[in-house]
Amino acid sequence: MIHPVVIDVHLPAGVAGPEPMDFDVRCFLVPHATGLVLVDTGVDHSVASITGKLAEIGADWADVTDVVLTHHHPDHVGGLSEVMTLAPEAAVWAGTFDSFPVAVRAAEDGQTIRGLRVIATPGHTAGHLSLLFEQDALLLLGDLAGTQQDRLVRAPAPFTADPAEAERSLRKASRLDFADLYPSHGAPTGRHELWQMLNGTA
Repeated sequence: MIHPVVIDVHLPAGVAGPEPMDFDVRCFLVPHATGLVLVDTGVDHSVASITGKLAEIGADWADVTDVVLTHHHPDHVGGLSEVMTLAPEAAVWAGTFDSFPVAVRAAEDGQTIRGLRVIATPGHTAGHLSLLFEQDALLLLGDLAGTQQDRLVRAPAPFTADPAEAERSLRKASRLDFADLYPSHGAPTGRHELWQMLNGTA
């Protein structure tokens, strides 16, 4: 069973546009035989929320064996330095076409990390990754799309490096074998909603 960690973010006017923005960003704790994988580290004040979720599931930072980063945007890696202080033995994985403030191991397309299959899904950033948790038929989509008001929507264009590449990655993701879809922004949804968004029937 996957454990989402939901962090609320407020951006004042002028940071990401003329209007203030409120949104959530999600990290995920994914269990495996000998510990937990942390997918993304959230913004710079996310560690308290992750610590709380670890305690809730009967774990602590010593159980975090690996950190997998979907991409390099600050709302996904802002907590990385503090996470590495708390889990110094954890291996950090990421796509090779993004840059990070710490050394990372290359997460290659098709590779499996503790039960998570790496899916290269460039477009939002050059090195963006999605992760297929085959045990639960669940896809962690990262920022290729998110949910707003119970609908799946594409990532905002101003934050997407290559929209055409992102669209190809979305279609690649839609062909994977999964039932549940967990974006990094917004509530979980399903495979059918991704199909609806791609085919304009949502």
